Amino acid sequence: MKYHYALSSILVGASVILIQPLVRALSTQEVEQIGKQITVQIVDSKNNSNAGSGVIIKRAGNTYTVITAYHVVQSKTNLQVILPDKQSYSINSNNIKQLPKLDLATVEFSSNNTYKTAKIGNSDQTTASTTIYITGFPARTAVITNPEYFFNKGQVSAVSTKGSEQRDGYNIIYGGIQTVQGMSGGAVLNEQGELVAIHGRVDEQTISDKNQGKIITGLGTTIYSALRLMPALGDGLGVRPPDVIATATNADDFYFKGYDKYIGKDYKGAIVDYTQAIRLNPKYTNAYNNRGLARDYLGDKQGAINDYNSAIKIDANYFLAYYNRGYSRYGLGDKQGAISDYTQAIKINPNYGDAYNNRGLIRSELGDNQGAISDYTQAIKINPNYGDAYYNRGLARKQLKDNQGAISDYTQAIAINPNDADAYINRGNAHSELADKQGAISDYNQAIKIKPNYALAYNNRGLVYYDLGDEQGAITNYNQAIKLDPKFALAYYNRGIARAKVKDDQGAISDFNQSIKLNPNYANAYVNRGLMRSQSGDNQGAISDYTSAIKINPKNGDAYYNRGIARSDLGDKKGAISDYTSAIQINSKDASAYYNRAIIRDDLGDKQGAIADYTQAIKVDSNYTNAYYNRGLISLNLGDKQAALNDFNSALKIDPNYPNVYYNRGRVKYLLGDKSGAISDLQKASELFRQKGNTQAYQQALELIIKYQQ
Repeated sequence: MKYHYALSSILVGASVILIQPLVRALSTQEVEQIGKQITVQIVDSKNNSNAGSGVIIKRAGNTYTVITAYHVVQSKTNLQVILPDKQSYSINSNNIKQLPKLDLATVEFSSNNTYKTAKIGNSDQTTASTTIYITGFPARTAVITNPEYFFNKGQVSAVSTKGSEQRDGYNIIYGGIQTVQGMSGGAVLNEQGELVAIHGRVDEQTISDKNQGKIITGLGTTIYSALRLMPALGDGLGVRPPDVIATATNADDFYFKGYDKYIGKDYKGAIVDYTQAIRLNPKYTNAYNNRGLARDYLGDKQGAINDYNSAIKIDANYFLAYYNRGYSRYGLGDKQGAISDYTQAIKINPNYGDAYNNRGLIRSELGDNQGAISDYTQAIKINPNYGDAYYNRGLARKQLKDNQGAISDYTQAIAINPNDADAYINRGNAHSELADKQGAISDYNQAIKIKPNYALAYNNRGLVYYDLGDEQGAITNYNQAIKLDPKFALAYYNRGIARAKVKDDQGAISDFNQSIKLNPNYANAYVNRGLMRSQSGDNQGAISDYTSAIKINPKNGDAYYNRGIARSDLGDKKGAISDYTSAIQINSKDASAYYNRAIIRDDLGDKQGAIADYTQAIKVDSNYTNAYYNRGLISLNLGDKQAALNDFNSALKIDPNYPNVYYNRGRVKYLLGDKSGAISDLQKASELFRQKGNTQAYQQALELIIKYQQ
């Protein structure tokens, strides 16, 4: 029998434990430097605004291979690559190779210089919440005239398994980024500075209107997906990614399906898929975030907030959830809560320009235009190509009466987006307020050229024509605005004013009627219709309109003032005084209200009250000739001859051709013993009365001259 003996081992020295070396995450600055060395700009030499980016991945002799997005090099003509040292080289169009089914291509250039190539990372290990960095070069624009290297931090939202890719083969989604046109084809790097994907494009989902921000999502293609479809490329890089093993549908797959439905505006379907992703991965913050977005679009803002709360509970530093919750809170009227959320998003990610933009919008709505301007300025500092931030800062500056600053901002917004009709409209408004009417018309013309059916542009151009004295031109523009938008209450209102100016009273009333029908709470339409009714002798109808205007807006001083006139005409002097008093309480600088109240107080025998009102009218308007004249008459009647003389002197200093003042100053001078001065004033008065055709007053002056000469 053969026995096997187990021999004991003899260990020499200490026991050794083998430890896999840790992969150190680089600092942001280190990754930035790597990206700067491997990222290139690709331009059309005949049109340098047509640009993209690329990544150097291989060198063979003096031939370098660059990988980029296929749509960057699709034209295949006049292409050049600009290297980090600013050297440029032509791209051989015959060597442009599109990777099958992907928005990816490789191009080649030749150089004897030494350039760094990208280190390929294991993109299969890139998962949701992985920190990434995006590199690239912005395209040349009116604002960005000398494009420089752009580097920004983001976070992976999802990476698909085989079969759930988006169109063009995009299979990695990331958020929290600030990219600009021209960065397509740039590098997506991990925290070790390794290339894990190529940036393809940005998908922008507008939150509501253009001025309230966008949700920006980046789409790219993982580097292993590229190498699997082009094995020879991988062999040349010394990298051979493992084959994809078919697996059951996972959370990321449902996330991708939900995202695809979301951008297709199938929000209910998106919610179903995001819910499935959450079921498979209860800590899937991105799925909670996007389900919140879909719920918000369907009007379920509280449900959206609940989802954002869940995401924040899982990850207290998930700034996108704060950002989106801010918008939902804003939609529910919680503006302070929204500001708090945007502030938290900024605290976590100080380079998130959209959060500054949205916080600025709310600050402006709350009347803090200086705070809003500060936010928009910060957003522009982060992204100099941020057209909406320039536009919004223009609005805030306009609110602060800084029309020149507003014009500058609208001009920048237009330079970034030449088809921004709203920017032309608002710049036109600012030009108009600065009395540059032709500049305003030019801007409105351009807005109409961009949007021929833009009723507001015609309306505003009509306002300028009216200001220039061209009432018919104004009416023509209002007609066009109403034709384009039959429910445009303001256009009817403005046409009513123009028709009133050309004495088409019935047309004006008809327009004010229509304006009120479309907007029953349009107080000024009631005021103007009241004016037309009063002019036609219908003071009761006018009073009814002014009363309606006051009911809508109790602070409408014009309505009180005009109702005071109508009441006075009907003999209701106490009611008139009450209305003038209300008008003065609303606007203490309303000289006409003081003046009219003084007339009625005088009629009612309240001479001192009348003098006080005339005095206040003169204090507001030192050139108020009639106020001096009327106060002088009361002083004369009260026997205060010197006060009367002073007022008549002041009136004639303002208006040297006022016959009534000469007549009454002649009377005062005679009473003061200045007979020759009195006769001189009466002679001047008689001549002015004669020139004006006032025969009766002329005869009275002559009779008084004869009397004083005796």
